[in-house]
Amino acid sequence: MSNLPEPISTSRLHPDADRLSDLGADSDAVLREQEQFLRSIYEGVNFSVFVCDVRENGDLYVAGWNPISEMDVGKRSADVVGKTLEEVFGPEQGGAIAQRFRTCVERADVYTYEELRVFQGKDRWFLTTLNPLKDGKGRVYRLVGTAMDITDRRLAEAAQRESEERFRLVAERTGQLIYDCDFQTGQILWAGAIASMTGHSPEAFHQFGFEGWKERVHPEDLPDVMARLERSLQLRLPYQVEEYRFRKADGSYIYVQDSGAFVENEAGEVYRMVGTISDITERKQAQVKLQQSETELRQKTQDLQNTLIELQRTQSQMIQNEKMSSLGQLVAGVAHEINNPVNFIYGNLTYASQYIRDLLDIIHLYQQHYPEPHSTIQERAEKVDLDFLMQDLPKLLASMKVGADRIQKIVASLRTFSRMDEAEMKVVDLHEGIDSTLMILQHRLKPRPVPGTKGEECVAIAIEKDYGSLPEIECYAGQLNQVFMNLLSNAVDALEEELERRPGFEPKILIRTQRVGADRVCVAIADNGPGIPPAVQQRLFDPFFTTKPVGKGTGLGLAISYQVVVEKHGGNLRCLSAPGEGTTFEIEIPLVSGQTPESTQNSSPPVN
Repeated sequence: MSNLPEPISTSRLHPDADRLSDLGADSDAVLREQEQFLRSIYEGVNFSVFVCDVRENGDLYVAGWNPISEMDVGKRSADVVGKTLEEVFGPEQGGAIAQRFRTCVERADVYTYEELRVFQGKDRWFLTTLNPLKDGKGRVYRLVGTAMDITDRRLAEAAQRESEERFRLVAERTGQLIYDCDFQTGQILWAGAIASMTGHSPEAFHQFGFEGWKERVHPEDLPDVMARLERSLQLRLPYQVEEYRFRKADGSYIYVQDSGAFVENEAGEVYRMVGTISDITERKQAQVKLQQSETELRQKTQDLQNTLIELQRTQSQMIQNEKMSSLGQLVAGVAHEINNPVNFIYGNLTYASQYIRDLLDIIHLYQQHYPEPHSTIQERAEKVDLDFLMQDLPKLLASMKVGADRIQKIVASLRTFSRMDEAEMKVVDLHEGIDSTLMILQHRLKPRPVPGTKGEECVAIAIEKDYGSLPEIECYAGQLNQVFMNLLSNAVDALEEELERRPGFEPKILIRTQRVGADRVCVAIADNGPGIPPAVQQRLFDPFFTTKPVGKGTGLGLAISYQVVVEKHGGNLRCLSAPGEGTTFEIEIPLVSGQTPESTQNSSPPVN
C-alpha cells in the first residue's frame, strides 16, 4: 500500500504527466509511473513531508505523512489519516498547529515559520513550510508541508547568545576594553568597560575606528606601538604591547596594556584582529613608588642580610645540638620502654606454645579414649567449635611470635638511630645506620592509593640497595643517621609530589655505598623524582631556605646535614640533579675522622 494520500493531483507534481497523457500511453502504466515517481520523493527525502486536507467549511483533516514524520512524531501515518490535528496532537498543541495551517489557508500563499513542538516527550524546533494547493475555483483544498528538525541549530544559537552575554558581562566586570578591528574597513567594534576606562559614552566611542584609536595613543608611544603591530602582522604572531599611554575624553592619559590575536579568512589573509585593552595605571603608579623606595630598602636589606646570616648560622647550630640531644633521649627511652614488655611477651611465648601443645595432646587423648563424652561436654565443644580452636590456636601463637620478632627489630633500629645523643665518635657500621633509618621511615614507604583511582590502585615507594663492601668507620653515628633521615625524607617528599602530578609513575629510591680510594667512603641516595632546578640548587644548603609549603619544612635539614658532613666529619656533601632526571645526594666522609681538612673549611656546598 502506498503512503501517498488520495487524491493528489499528479499533474501538479509530475512534470511529464501531460506529456504522457498526450502520447496516449496506457493510463494504468502512466499512473503507476507517476505514483512510483511521487513515492520515491515522498519516502526518500530526509525531512518530514505531510499532507492535510481542507474541507469547504475550513476544517482540517490529516491526509498522511512520510516515514520521517512517523519517526519525528511517533505515530504511523495509517493511524492518523482522516483525523483532525486536535485528535492527533491533543487540544493544546493540535490547536496551535491548526492555527498556523489556517493562516496559510487565509493567505493562500507559501507560509514558512519556525516553531517549538513537543513530540514523544521531547522539545524540538522545526522549520516548517506550508504549500497551499488550489482547485479550479481558486479555493485552497489541500496543504502540503515540510518540516526540518533545526533543534541543534537553535540550541547552538542559544548557547552562542549565552556565551556572548557572559563574555560581555565578564569584560565589563574585569574593567577591560574588548575590540574587534576590521582591517579592510578600518571599523572597530568596542565592548566592555568603555565609560569607566575612556570617559566616553559607549555611543560616542563606537564612532572611533582604527584611525580614531591611533589618534588617542600618546604621540611618543605611537611609533613603537605601530612597529609592534606591523611586526606581529608580518610574523603572524600574537600582538602584545605591555605598556602605552591612551588619552581619555578629558584629555588625561592612562597607562594601558594591549593584547590581540589575528583572524584569517579562507585564503589565509589576515582581515581582523580581536583583543583586549587593560588599564594598568594603578600598577604603573605603584611601580614608580616602589622604585623610589627601592634604593633605601636595598641598603637596609644588605645590612639586615649580613646580620641574619650570622644569626641563622648560630641558631641552626643551637637547634641542632638541642634537637640531637632531646631526640636521642626520647628515642632511647621509647625503645627501652617497649623492649621490656616485648621481651616478657617474647620469652613467655615459648612456654605458652609448649603448654598449648601439651593441652592439645591431652584433648586428643580424651577424644581417642572417650569418643562419646557427656552431652554437656559435647554441646560445649560444638558451641566453641573445638576442632577449629585446636587447629587455629597454634597458628595464633605463631603469628604472635612473628609480631614480637617485628617489634624487636624495630626496637633495635630505634636503639641504633638513638646514638645521635652520643657526644663521642665511635666505630660503627654505616649500613646498620641506613637500615635503621629506613625502618623508622617504613610507614612512608608503604603502598598508598594512586590519585584518581578512588583507592582501587596502590603504589609503594621501592627501595633498592646497592651496598658495597665497606669497613667500619669512625664517626658521630647519631648525627650521620640524622643526615640519612633528612635526605631520605626529602626524597620521599619529592616522590609523593610526583605521584600527584603523574598517574602511572613508579617511585624509586636507590641507596648505593662504595669505598673511594684508600681512606674514604661514599653514600649516594638517589630518587627518580622531578629533579631540582639549577636556581634552587644554588641555595639548597642555605639555612632556612625551603621550597615546601608553610608548616611542612623549616629549611634547616640540608643546612644541618651539610654542617654534620663537612664541618664535623671533614667530608663532602654534593647534590647532582637536573629537572626531569631525578636527584642524587652524595655523602663522602673519611674512614677515620681527624682534623678537618683545610679544603673543606669555609667551602661552599658543591652542586651540579
